[in-house]
Amino acid sequence: MDGQPIMEVERPRSAFELIGATFSLYRRYSWLFLTLAGVVVVPYSALSLLGEPGGPFEGAIRVIIQQALGIADFALVLPLISALHVYAVEDVRQGREPDLASVARRGIASLRVVSPAVFLSWLGIFLGTLALIVPGVILAVRWAVVAQAGALGAPSWRKALDRSAGLTERNGAHVFGLVALVFLITAIPLGVRLVVFGHATTVGSFIVDTGLSVIVTSFAALATAFLYYDLLARFRTDPARSSTPREPRSSSGRVIPPTGHPLDPASWSDEDRPAGWYIDPVEPIRMRYWPAGHKPQWSKRRARTPNATWEEWTAYRRQAKADDRPEEPV
Repeated sequence: MDGQPIMEVERPRSAFELIGATFSLYRRYSWLFLTLAGVVVVPYSALSLLGEPGGPFEGAIRVIIQQALGIADFALVLPLISALHVYAVEDVRQGREPDLASVARRGIASLRVVSPAVFLSWLGIFLGTLALIVPGVILAVRWAVVAQAGALGAPSWRKALDRSAGLTERNGAHVFGLVALVFLITAIPLGVRLVVFGHATTVGSFIVDTGLSVIVTSFAALATAFLYYDLLARFRTDPARSSTPREPRSSSGRVIPPTGHPLDPASWSDEDRPAGWYIDPVEPIRMRYWPAGHKPQWSKRRARTPNATWEEWTAYRRQAKADDRPEEPV
């Protein structure tokens, strides 16, 4: 842990406040977020030229390439960008300056969970939209943070879908409001591009399209990362849900996200413990790091426990002991 948090990440915010936090962090680390999106979007945009009319391929081959690129967009591009951005935000939440190499390693490692979770969620949304439109909207809200849930500790794509559904439950209007705002904000530059260049593909339009895609996808991924922590904070402060035992389930049978204490490693199972720094119960003056997207085991990274964290943990343990103490007879 590198000291005091760079900004408060995990707390409830309105949809407009989430957009404000997104702009604030984007301004501070603009080159980092542009790079995280650019290393994925630029190669993908270059490959997409193979499926454009007038490209080197025609007929059935061009159709196959277009279909493959469409699948890659939802199975690789969007999942990776989302994972990279939420890991950068996780570093900020932990009080560390995001490191490009570290974020990239964790993002790539998490793809085994994030990629199938995002692809299957979008497939469900697409089929729901084809059916009656409304089911597609409901599923889009329910699985709005599936990539973030998958990146930050979900052991499988099924758990990622369940955790996203559990977090968004009872917050549908809030999630829809943020998604709508992000759509409006990102649609403006894309609309301007369409007015200026039309549907023609030229060198200039390709450069503009690629640049806009980097900015738009990066901004959307960052806003959704903030939404994930917003929903997590709402869940943990909701007495109706946070008081339930580990692996609680909603009335529909979906697994609700775990509610362990963020500083106490023993309050989580190895499967559910999110990535982050935790007090070492054997040596409380030290903290140890639990990584996400890896084989469940403690990292060798250790750090001195900050005074404020020590005081919070001590108060938590004192309260836990008081709660376990039997009541005095009347």
